[in-house]
Amino acid sequence: MPNTVIISSAAEKELQDSFEWYEEQRLGLGERFLNQIDAAVMTVGNNPQLFPVKVGTYRQYVVSTFPFVIVYEYIPENQLVYILHIFHTSRHPKKKLRT
Repeated sequence: MPNTVIISSAAEKELQDSFEWYEEQRLGLGERFLNQIDAAVMTVGNNPQLFPVKVGTYRQYVVSTFPFVIVYEYIPENQLVYILHIFHTSRHPKKKLRT
């Protein structure tokens, strides 16, 4: 991955909570969720400018199998991808940009 990827503490909590919820629904589903998110983070890290800017400097990557978007900021001069949220799409959209 040519860029450094930093995941916010909020995104880490969202990831952990979602993993636990999926794992409670069906054993192994949480692991599938984590694999999808890992692949999405790799894609964003390798191609951060590929995905659209939505608000201000924040971009979004839509996860294909689970109802989540990865909200991130790309800072090209530092080769840095900062993941703000791993956001479930059923939540209120205004919460996507809260830090």
